[in-house]
Amino acid sequence: MDIAKYIGLYLLKNQYCYVHGIGNMELKKVRSTHDGSALTPPSYEVHVTPGGSIDDNLANFIATNEQVSISKAANTLREFSIQVRKDIADGKEVVIPNIGKFVEEGGKVKFITDAHFKYTPASLPTIKNSKQLDEQNSKLAHKPSYPPPAKADSINWNMVIIVVVLLLILGGAAYFIYDYTKSTDTEATSAPVVDTPVQQPAVVLPDTLATPKTDTVDSGAVAMEVDSTTTSDFRIIIGNYHTRERAEKRVNNLTLNGNKVEMVQQDSTNFNVITRINCRVIDTAHVKDSLRRMFGYEQVRIVK
Repeated sequence: MDIAKYIGLYLLKNQYCYVHGIGNMELKKVRSTHDGSALTPPSYEVHVTPGGSIDDNLANFIATNEQVSISKAANTLREFSIQVRKDIADGKEVVIPNIGKFVEEGGKVKFITDAHFKYTPASLPTIKNSKQLDEQNSKLAHKPSYPPPAKADSINWNMVIIVVVLLLILGGAAYFIYDYTKSTDTEATSAPVVDTPVQQPAVVLPDTLATPKTDTVDSGAVAMEVDSTTTSDFRIIIGNYHTRERAEKRVNNLTLNGNKVEMVQQDSTNFNVITRINCRVIDTAHVKDSLRRMFGYEQVRIVK
């Protein structure tokens, strides 16, 4: 399925489109102009902002048009988002047909609107004075073609009958509840109270005191207390490139954004981008998930 095509269709239909992993795409107005006789409505450009309201409307839209399940459409959309982040990180451009393209500038996703893209409604004529307004209102004025409504009866007997029936039903229900409650209270007050003697349980004295049972501990098992506050430095891979130039470019972009990273050559065809994190051992899984979402690299792992 062509995800880029559906993103464009959904964006034109709703003027916004949230793409997981990329951000919220919005059609924003460019200021309108006035030529003296008519007001030209504003044109539109597409802007991408990080975050946005997370929803599955786009996946539902794709599933409806492709006649597939929403989960399959959501998985395909997620794969497209990951591929977009990877392509623009490598310096490529991802095109949305007839609307524009995704690029990366300063380590951030940016959308460049196509120069030929237009999304403008029809022009609105301006009215300079009240005389023109009166002329237009006289042209639009017309006499009603429907007959005047018939005079309503002063008393709606159907409604009166319905109200009376409802009152009778409510009165009968209230009387039944009152009568039932009164009879219940009378039975409760007239019932005799009988005092029954309480039999005390017999106390049996044991001949000998039971020896308390002690749990035996296996001498081979040694309990080790883990200090959850101890932190360590970890070197974590957040990117991998097959050329030194691409890896150095990625390191420079991340450094400009305030990230502390370095490039380490693994072999002749693999150059890793590495960052250092100080955290507890039990928090490494959470840290890797956060780095995976932050840098868009799925194979985040710790190296020695």
